[in-house]
Amino acid sequence: MNITKKAAILKLYKAKKTRGRRSIKMFLKRKEGIIMSLGSVHRYMSILGIASTQRKRKSSKELPLEKSTNTLQNVLNGDFKALHPNQKWVTDITYTTCKDSTLYLSCIKDLYDNSIISYKISNKNNLELVIDTLTLAFDKVGYDSIKGLILHSDRGIQYTSKLYDKILRMYDIKPSYSRKGSPTQNAPIESFYSTFKQECFRLIKNKTKQIVTSTIDEFIYYYNEERPQYNKKELTPSEFRYQFSY
Repeated sequence: MNITKKAAILKLYKAKKTRGRRSIKMFLKRKEGIIMSLGSVHRYMSILGIASTQRKRKSSKELPLEKSTNTLQNVLNGDFKALHPNQKWVTDITYTTCKDSTLYLSCIKDLYDNSIISYKISNKNNLELVIDTLTLAFDKVGYDSIKGLILHSDRGIQYTSKLYDKILRMYDIKPSYSRKGSPTQNAPIESFYSTFKQECFRLIKNKTKQIVTSTIDEFIYYYNEERPQYNKKELTPSEFRYQFSY
């Protein structure tokens, strides 16, 4: 066995034990200059007796279309491919239980590069949290860049409010909604939250509000700027976005 490859794989795994073979393959190339196939990385990991911590898969039941009474339209309709930045965004809220409080994390994700465009942490799961997340996103990308954007969410009370609808229409943004009881229709943002909880939140030992908040900040920076994604040419979201030419 090549001791250099063995040492490099162990180093990357020990840094983050949630890394699987795809993640290690990408970081070997980026950090160590070592190019290996997925099969080779898997073989080395098997020999070393290491494996990524597996995510817990959520089970969900789709509601039959004819039983859904909500008339809000699913414009995205499962098409998660975007051809350019700010064409399709997805958003949702998750929560984290801390020792001293419950925190709610609202994020907006761009389907072009998988970047987290904006996020907001709050003690309350309310309309203000959603509007603040929107405002941060608009300020970041520029108001001229969001015309014609599709913004997909579930049918939570915040996303179906009159104020939310008014703001989207004010900036020529087309709202899109998952069918009630169908989290798979918003799979990209659910996937991000799953990654966050698997690679970050569950590893925090002292879950105070202050520590969790700072850790969320650090993880989202890492996710956007440092964590390569296999389906984005092994680039980070920021790198993939930067290479786009209008």
